[in-house]
Amino acid sequence: MLDPLRQGLLSRMGIQEWQVRRPALLGAEPVPPPMPGTAEAAASSQPSPYLADPLPATQSSHAKHALPAGRLWIVADRLPAPTLLADVCLLLGFSPQEVSLVPSLTPGMVTPLLWLEEVDPAWPQALICPLQPSAAQKRALWQQLRQRLT
Repeated sequence: MLDPLRQGLLSRMGIQEWQVRRPALLGAEPVPPPMPGTAEAAASSQPSPYLADPLPATQSSHAKHALPAGRLWIVADRLPAPTLLADVCLLLGFSPQEVSLVPSLTPGMVTPLLWLEEVDPAWPQALICPLQPSAAQKRALWQQLRQRLT
């Protein structure tokens, strides 16, 4: 039986419970729910802020620019729905605060994990999914995430 957090996550991604195998196959460890009355429980009941740390739209070729921090860079003009982003971050094992919004990439740039809306041959290891995916596109994203966890 699935825990309520995971069951909700899979439901929002359009994946039925019968399609899920043992959690160990996903490489995920079960996350215990926060204990009532703790700071962790209070923090989990509040909406978490999402980091949107975009690169400047125009950059001088002589100016040094700081790359955004974060373990996941989303190449888009906006972030996906907060629930989808939270689900993806949960599966990858980090918080939504470790996500950066990047309007564009320079070829040859060293990047962490990328999320692109469309396939780009310059970035073959990127996650590919629109920011407002259909159920089938969410399932495809889930499969991409499972491959990263194994």
